[in-house]
Amino acid sequence: MKISRRRGWIVCALMICLLTLGLYSENGGAKMNGHVNEDAIEFQNATVHDPSIVKEGDMYYVIGSHIDGAKSNDLINWENYTNGYTTPGNTMYGDLSENLAESFLWAGENDADSRGGYAVWAPEVIWNEQYVHEDGTEGAYMIYYSVSSTYIRSAVGYAVSKDMEGPFEYVDTVMYSGFYDHEAYDHNSDVNKHWANTNISDLIDEGVFEEPNPEWFTDDGRYNYRLFTNSIDANLFFDESGDLWMTYGSWAGGIFVLEVDPTTGKPIYPGEDGVTEDGRMIDRYFGTKIAGGFGHSIEGPYVYYDEEEEYYYLFTTYGGLSSTGGYQMRTFRSTSPAGPYEDGSGQAAVFPDSLDDGTVRNKVDSRDHEGIGNKLMGNFLMEDGNPSSGYASPGHNSVYVDPDSGKRFVVFHTRFPDSGEMHELRIHQLFMNQEGWPVAAPYRHAGDVGERVERQDVIGEYEVIDHGTDITAEIKKPKNITLEKNNKVTGDMSGKWKRMGHNRAELEIEGQTYEGVFLNQYNPNEGKYVITFTLMSSDGEALWGTYK
Repeated sequence: MKISRRRGWIVCALMICLLTLGLYSENGGAKMNGHVNEDAIEFQNATVHDPSIVKEGDMYYVIGSHIDGAKSNDLINWENYTNGYTTPGNTMYGDLSENLAESFLWAGENDADSRGGYAVWAPEVIWNEQYVHEDGTEGAYMIYYSVSSTYIRSAVGYAVSKDMEGPFEYVDTVMYSGFYDHEAYDHNSDVNKHWANTNISDLIDEGVFEEPNPEWFTDDGRYNYRLFTNSIDANLFFDESGDLWMTYGSWAGGIFVLEVDPTTGKPIYPGEDGVTEDGRMIDRYFGTKIAGGFGHSIEGPYVYYDEEEEYYYLFTTYGGLSSTGGYQMRTFRSTSPAGPYEDGSGQAAVFPDSLDDGTVRNKVDSRDHEGIGNKLMGNFLMEDGNPSSGYASPGHNSVYVDPDSGKRFVVFHTRFPDSGEMHELRIHQLFMNQEGWPVAAPYRHAGDVGERVERQDVIGEYEVIDHGTDITAEIKKPKNITLEKNNKVTGDMSGKWKRMGHNRAELEIEGQTYEGVFLNQYNPNEGKYVITFTLMSSDGEALWGTYK
C-alpha cells in the first residue's frame, strides 16, 4: 500500500507539473498542443514570383520571374542574390540585352507591353547531367525562361551554365506563340508577327514538318488562341526511364508537353499532327495537349514523377495572379508523362469544348472549369485576422522531393489578405493521402513535422478551412468544429472522424469523405506547436484544420 500511495502522489505531482507547463490535455495525454516554443523559429523571407527550385550541394535555389532568385540552406531562411533586370552586369545573364537578343527579337524587350523595359518570366531551372557543351564536356544547369510582349506573343528560350549562380549563356529559342499568317503589328511594337519570323521557318527548312498547321490561324489569319497556347511557363522533368520532357503553356489553348533531347536541350517536335487514344490534340509543333483549353485560366504547369506512388503529378494554377484574381493550385495525375491526366473524380485535365448542357465554352464565364482538378490550396485567413495567418492568390508552384528522405515540398509564391500586390516565397510540406493524392501541410515549413500523432491528442476544438473548388477572390474564413472522444464531429460541420496508423486521418462530413493526415506543426503566427490536419475529398476539396 505504501508503494501504491507513493505512486499516486507521483502521478498527481506530474499532472500538476504538466498542467502548469501547458503540456497536458484534458483527455489525459501529454502533448505539445498549445505549447509556446521558448526558442521561437525565425523566418527570413524572400520575394520570388513563379519559383522554380533546385538543390546544389547543401544549398537550395529558387529562380523566378523578373530574374529574381533566392537561396537557402534550410528551406526556412532565404536570401535574395540576384539583381533583377540590371544590365550589363546581370547576375544571371551578364549583358542581358545582348545575351538574350535572339529571344528579344520576338518579344520581351522594349516592345508593346514591355515598352521601356523587359519582360522575362517564369523560368525553370534543372540540373541535366546529359547536356553536352560545345567543348564536349557534359552536365549543365539549364534555365528555360519565357519572354513576352503581350498576353499571347511570347517565346521560350534556354541558357546553360556549369555554375548554378551563373552567368548563363544563351543557347536557343525553341517555342513561339502569337504569330499570324500575314504581316501584322501590335500597338507600340515594330515586331512583324508573321510566323516566318519565328523558328517555324527553320524547322520547315530542316524537314521537321512541311508547312504551318492551318489550324494555328483563325479564318482572318490571326493566332488561334482558343486551341493553341501562350508559349510561356516551361517545366522540364525526367520520366521514370530517364527521358527528358518539357511541359509549358498559359491560358489560351491550354498546357502542352513534348520530349526534349537531353544532350542539346532542344524539343523533339512531333513533326505531324494526330490525336491520342483518348482524343487529345497532338500538334506537329506544340506537342501533345495535356490540360486546359478554350481561353480559360490555367498556367504554371509543373510535372514530377513520384517513385513511391508511381504516378506523374501535374500541378497547375487557375485564376488571375493579382491579389484579387483568385490564383490557386490544382493537381492531376497520370501513369504516362504525356497523359491523360485526371483529377480525383476521374475528370480529364483537358477541358471539354462544351458544358454539360451543350453550351460552347467561351471566356465569358471564367468559372466554368472550377470543378475540374483537385484544389490544393486557395485564399484563406485564420480567425486571428492577422494577414500573415492567411494567403491571397497562392500559386505557380514547383515541387522538391528530397532524394534521401523522400519528403515532398510544394514551393510557390503568395500574396496576403489586405496587403495589396506584395508577395513572398512560401514552402509547405506535401503528404500523400490514402488515395495517393497530394495534400499540403496547413502551416509553412518550419523544420521537421511531427508525423506521429496520438489519438488522445487529436480530440479537441479546431478551426477549419474548407478550400472548396470555386475560383474566387473571396478569402475563406474558418469554421469551428470539435473532434469528440466518441469519434463524432460537432460544431459548424457534423459527421465523424477516425485516426489510423500513426497519423492517417479521415473525416466524413455530411456524406463527403476527406482523407489525409494529422500532423504536429509549428504555428508561426502564434509561436506554438499545434495539432493540424490536411485532407482531400474525392471531389478535390482540400480541408485544413488547426487545433484551437
